Amino acid sequence: MIAAAVLLSLAGCDAAEPVDAATASAAAASPSASAVGLPGVGMCHSGPSLGMFDYRAATLNPVDCAAEHQAEIIRVGRLTTPPENKTREVFTDCDTAAREYVGADWHDGRLGLAVIVPSTEEWNAGAREYRCALFEFSADNHSSRMRTGSLKDGLRGARPLALTCVEVRGSADGQGWYKIIDHLLPIDCAQPHNGEYVGLYVGQDVPHPGMTKLNREVTQACNAKAATFLGESQSKFEHRTDLRVVPTGGNPERWVLGDRTAHCYVLTGPDNRLTRSLKATP
Repeated sequence: MIAAAVLLSLAGCDAAEPVDAATASAAAASPSASAVGLPGVGMCHSGPSLGMFDYRAATLNPVDCAAEHQAEIIRVGRLTTPPENKTREVFTDCDTAAREYVGADWHDGRLGLAVIVPSTEEWNAGAREYRCALFEFSADNHSSRMRTGSLKDGLRGARPLALTCVEVRGSADGQGWYKIIDHLLPIDCAQPHNGEYVGLYVGQDVPHPGMTKLNREVTQACNAKAATFLGESQSKFEHRTDLRVVPTGGNPERWVLGDRTAHCYVLTGPDNRLTRSLKATP
């Protein structure tokens, strides 16, 4: 598997209490811990890109989502214990909020999810809020891109944020395939491209099996998804020489949080570009 989103081990929070942004830190011990002036639900962050689990809850730069921004706040919650104790619970809370916000599983979109919690200094100063933020990624390594406009409902109706075709960036091996794959960049299927998203793998809730074993399991699952996407049998797909499956994901740190997903892509090779979707039509 090529490297995809780096999963951060979320630390502990109670995810039960939604908090209004304007009053979230009314009891904060110092201005540095106050949520006043920080982005609330439906507002955006204009500063540096966010990591999967970001320790800087009180340093976000609020901006209206109509302006250029990096991420959009979709939920604000309150911690009752320091953010090293219940990482899985708070990620689950953010995951649920993200699905509701965009209208479907956010993994099927060009989307990454970040959880922003207080740093040790912010916690000691009285900060108790965490924020769930969604961002549009520029490549399937979950690096965020600057954008304008809200992500809300992006996977409803016409699904403008759906993950579809990709342009593969990497080096060719001289034999019709890739020596190295660096990035998979989302692109409209009408534009020349050499890959397409065909589905999502979701692993069982068991300890991470190790990347070697997981790679075999995910590749088989992605072969099945690719075959369904193309409208042919898995056996026929696996014998094709013009297409191959490439999965991205399965990072052990993300797995621990409960995000046991991988994107399944079908690639055509560096010398074979398409200007249409491969999806079978009924």
